[in-house]
Amino acid sequence: MRMFEECFGTGPFIFRINENGTGPQLLSQVCLERGWKEYNPEVCDNWNLWWRTSGFSVSHHKNLYAWQFINHIPKGSIICRKDNLVRFLRCMRKVYGSIYDFSPDGFNLPLEYTKLAAECSKGKTLPCKENSRGTYLEEKPIWICKPAAQSQGRGIFLFRKLSELNYDTNTIVQRYIEKPLLIGGYKFDLRLYVCIPSYHPLTIFMYREGLARFGTDKFSLNDLRNPFRHLTNSSINKLGPGYNELKERVGSGCKWTFRQLRRYFQQAGIHDWLLWQRITSLVILTVLSHVNQIPKSINCFEFFGFDVLIDNSLKPWLLEVNLSPALSNDCDADRLVKKPMLHDMFDLLGLPLYNTGLSVFNIWLDDEKEENKNYQNEKLTLANTVTVINAAGRWRKKQRKMPSRQASARSTSAVRSRVRNTSASQVRRNVSSQKETVNLPKVQLDGRSYNQTLNGQTVEEDYKKFSSHKNWGNGRNWCIPNAREGGWIRLWPFNVENNVKTEANENIKHMVNQVIKFTKTAKELAKKHEAASESQLNEFLQRNVGMTGDVWIPSV
Repeated sequence: MRMFEECFGTGPFIFRINENGTGPQLLSQVCLERGWKEYNPEVCDNWNLWWRTSGFSVSHHKNLYAWQFINHIPKGSIICRKDNLVRFLRCMRKVYGSIYDFSPDGFNLPLEYTKLAAECSKGKTLPCKENSRGTYLEEKPIWICKPAAQSQGRGIFLFRKLSELNYDTNTIVQRYIEKPLLIGGYKFDLRLYVCIPSYHPLTIFMYREGLARFGTDKFSLNDLRNPFRHLTNSSINKLGPGYNELKERVGSGCKWTFRQLRRYFQQAGIHDWLLWQRITSLVILTVLSHVNQIPKSINCFEFFGFDVLIDNSLKPWLLEVNLSPALSNDCDADRLVKKPMLHDMFDLLGLPLYNTGLSVFNIWLDDEKEENKNYQNEKLTLANTVTVINAAGRWRKKQRKMPSRQASARSTSAVRSRVRNTSASQVRRNVSSQKETVNLPKVQLDGRSYNQTLNGQTVEEDYKKFSSHKNWGNGRNWCIPNAREGGWIRLWPFNVENNVKTEANENIKHMVNQVIKFTKTAKELAKKHEAASESQLNEFLQRNVGMTGDVWIPSV
């Protein structure tokens, strides 16, 4: 733990939320449970983790020190604007073809209004059910209009006729998925949590648990004005009249965990293994669509919320990507998913867990006895409540077993102590004057050894002096990321050894081809081995694709 403590010192780890300290209560709770202290500008000018809902300016990234971390990567949020996402995915589809056919056709308005008008004028003809003579009528497709920079379902509406379209800001219009998969007659989508600690080299993790979010009125195309039928945003549906009702097959509220969803699939006889592999491909390909736009950076990460809709043929469709997804704590599903997810994410990023002896947090475990109960009553149980003293001890033991993470960009903990009591300008002078190169132990990876070094200096100086791929200030080396950390599963790279040996992780075409192979192999395995178990399919996929990590799939 020597190198780790040189980075963080023996003093408190200080977290800062937004500019004024206000933010999600759940996030503050998790930070305090880890023994961190909240930022107070009246006490000190320094912080270790700054979490902001919005992005940071370029100057924030350039002035980071090895012991400071922020939750946004420069330009990482560009896919969170709906107009950018439509444009990026369209460009990738033109280059790479049908592998990018997971987003509905869309138009950016007002720029592409003429193209939209031409598409709307086409229509489609269907047999007229009201006329027994077999005459035909023209039925207009349904479109959905979304403001490009809005969130939480604000400003979204559906229409058939172009005359019904009204907008006063940059907007996207997309084909509406008219045949979604329904549960009890209710529409739902998936909220997936994705963490990207590095774009260069590209490293993507996705959490195994997530949320299925339901509309609170039964789905019907006869009523396009009812948001509770067509929109699945929790911020909207929790205000609906049917939110607290016991809805058919769904129950009360508007959220399930992935575990509940998968158990429903099992009861309904739905084979969903291939669906989750398609979602893995969808997430990786979406990130690849903008990776060339992102500059190199360290000590920062992105935390995205991917919204995915499943249609009645079990095909996943990407709806949007959310920057800083909501960390509200409105229901049991939120508590079951978000709190352990944040703890696991901070472990993934190498942020400390201190012995406080004061706070407690819950370890969420499976209760095997619940497996045969009705799905409406299925919930993860709260078990094995562990004090932070014990949890921190186990966390530190795990850190000792990972020498690749025990690096620091600060020379001594004494520097940190002085920094805490100096002004911001003195911080820069003191830290920049304490520089040394630390040789780290060899890292064991797939039975082989790799050497790594870390230079103790500010992030910006480290960039200018050395090669492109640098360790974080706490020693995290994303060239050799772990296969998993708690519930976080590494989606990319598929093969860490190849990632270390070559620069293939910077070649977009090569990476897309790997995802194409992954998707094709998953489809072939699902078709060829229909009777195989999930674990067998996972093993086949790992072997055929050459994966050195786990196959991402939610627990049952």
